[in-house]
Amino acid sequence: MIPAILAFAAGAGALAWATSRYAATMLDPPVVANVRGRPVAVSLGVALAVAMIFTIVPAGLGVLRSGDAPGGRTDLLLAASIASIFLAGLHDDRSGGRARGLRGHLSALARGRVTSGIVKLVVAVAAATVMALALRARGAELWAGIPFIAGASDAFNLLDVAPGRAQKWGLLGAVALVPVAAPVAVANLAGALVVLLPADLRERAMLGDAGSNVIGFALGVALFDIMATGWLWVALAVVVLLHVVAETVTLSRVIDAVPPLRWFDRIGRFPDPDAGTNGHVTARDPEI
Repeated sequence: MIPAILAFAAGAGALAWATSRYAATMLDPPVVANVRGRPVAVSLGVALAVAMIFTIVPAGLGVLRSGDAPGGRTDLLLAASIASIFLAGLHDDRSGGRARGLRGHLSALARGRVTSGIVKLVVAVAAATVMALALRARGAELWAGIPFIAGASDAFNLLDVAPGRAQKWGLLGAVALVPVAAPVAVANLAGALVVLLPADLRERAMLGDAGSNVIGFALGVALFDIMATGWLWVALAVVVLLHVVAETVTLSRVIDAVPPLRWFDRIGRFPDPDAGTNGHVTARDPEI
């Protein structure tokens, strides 16, 4: 088991490193100004998605050849779902829409305008449904699992407002899940994040929606696969609470107010130039 985990992590890390170099120079990624006014390429999401997809697909094919058809199909569906989450996030990154937060996108929809955030939401729910059914969820587990996985996907987008924040929490979650979840679901995520995190912390590039949503979706699926139904409802409540806080108080204020969270948040980052301001998105946290 340990050699397989290390192989997944190393393969994903190598792919993430190679793709990050290509994406930053050849794919003309969107560029945004961070809190210091420094232009930052939104390119790490491409590298993360490529690393995830192109390590999960071979693993799924290998499982199919071993005779475990359901397991192999689940891995391939996970790769396809991650690809759809990535493409929806990439569309949002490149659209540059003004709507912020769930309320902003729903308000725009009520006025007859379909924003890139609404497209992302529909894709996340569809991908979550596919994975919940692939993992043979039924009844209450299904009803809790779909919004949990979709909400987890967006929760990491809410975190992606400060250098390295979403990646650090994603790496912590992936490492914690390695002993209990399927290696293909989390080991490759951990390997890719280890490689990509320094560029995010040093403000040379950032994840964007294309990457942060992939982190949340992968972790959401892994958690869904191992949690009992009762705990799944608790996890859904936590995800809902995170969205409520992001829409009101903002997550950055909560993190700054809690010393352990503030310490973890600032590991490896440049000092913030202005008190109370820390991130790529300076107006407010919500960004679906």
